[in-house]
Amino acid sequence: MSEPLPSVTETVPAEPEPTVDTDGAGVPTGGFSRVLRNRAFLALWSAQVASQTAQNTLWYVLIILVSNLTGTNPAGIGFTIVLVQLPTVLFSSVAGVLVDRVSKRFILVSTNVIRVGGVMGYFFLQSHVGGLYLVTFIVAVVSQPFAPAEGSTIPLIVEEDDLIAANSLFQVTFMASQAVGFAVGPIAIGLLGISTTLLVLAGLFAFAALVLIPLPMKTRTSPRRDTGSTMALVHKVVNDLREVGLYVIRDRKLATALFQIALAPTLLLLLAEVGPNFLKQSLGIGNTGTSLFFLLAPAGVGLGVGIFILGHFGNRLRQDRLVLVALIALGVTVIGLASVPGIASIFTAVSGAFGFHIPEGVRYISAIVPVSFLLGIEVAFINAPVQTIVQERAPPELRGRVLALQQTLTAAMAIPPLVVVGGIAALISTPATLALMGLFMIAAGLVIVYYS
Repeated sequence: MSEPLPSVTETVPAEPEPTVDTDGAGVPTGGFSRVLRNRAFLALWSAQVASQTAQNTLWYVLIILVSNLTGTNPAGIGFTIVLVQLPTVLFSSVAGVLVDRVSKRFILVSTNVIRVGGVMGYFFLQSHVGGLYLVTFIVAVVSQPFAPAEGSTIPLIVEEDDLIAANSLFQVTFMASQAVGFAVGPIAIGLLGISTTLLVLAGLFAFAALVLIPLPMKTRTSPRRDTGSTMALVHKVVNDLREVGLYVIRDRKLATALFQIALAPTLLLLLAEVGPNFLKQSLGIGNTGTSLFFLLAPAGVGLGVGIFILGHFGNRLRQDRLVLVALIALGVTVIGLASVPGIASIFTAVSGAFGFHIPEGVRYISAIVPVSFLLGIEVAFINAPVQTIVQERAPPELRGRVLALQQTLTAAMAIPPLVVVGGIAALISTPATLALMGLFMIAAGLVIVYYS
């Protein structure tokens, strides 16, 4: 689908030591303003804003297309999610090897170009569900190097003291783009139609590719040159994967962080699977985009609040303890989400005692919004600090492979629950399934406390 990736071995010129802003006591001061004054980071972040928003809007459009062709069968949506996750399990570790050997800028730019081609594939295959599945799988495969290349680029272009602020901005973009994508999706389709919306999304991916072209020289080089036969290269890949696996196993803190960072995305995918059905039962809203908006939009706001707190005070907090507390609190919050019908009943009783009648939909929304808001804060308190731990503990020569291993673990942890949770929800009800998910998160947090 693309030409062989070149090996780049340009000489990296020596760069001056970065100056670190300090307060009166000589303590480094970070925050968002300093990282946003970094032109290279601003380009990388702008590309992420454009590509992540486009990607999540594209998922909404894809759900609409698949639903129209399969009669809104939940299995069709679940199969689409699995097609996105499966290539991560199969190929992301190999992609990490690629990231450690190939120009990171080349990977970032070319992946967005490929996504443009994928959107055009959806444009021409709107009435063929098999074609939509095929394009989804292919784009997911060739996009595997993108996340580890992006994660490996951040430490190259920002100072160490700015890492948590930089990662916080990336996390808020990643999470908020989900809410924005599902909010903008129905509006764009309603105003522009599916075909025009797809063309706009292709333009956003093209913009992301263009702004990444001027990235600095250190992102355009690769520390390794591969020569020899194909079998020799395969042998090197196997050795590289073995090397990173052994390194992670020996570093208990890094292994724990990789497990922790996989939990929140798994939970969000499960909420995307069972959430629409749960909200339909609770709110009486059958439209997938509208129902997900009530679940994701408050979480996006909460995520922004959590990221703001981390950006300004994160370097004063002990990251590992913050993550453990947030992980256990996240489990409690998911149980609270499962209890929304009961919370709404309390609202009904209280309002009735004062002679007020609150419409059913308003009662449920009033219960869901604060729970979802709190969920967003907790996810922020998990993802940004843990991503910083991973980047700090992974040595530069292994960082791409470690971040790719992170992708693999995240996808591998998500696929089994995605397959079985729908069946469990049918047997014991969706609220009970959410409660089980919350209990699992709490148990995972307690196990990590013991393990650590």
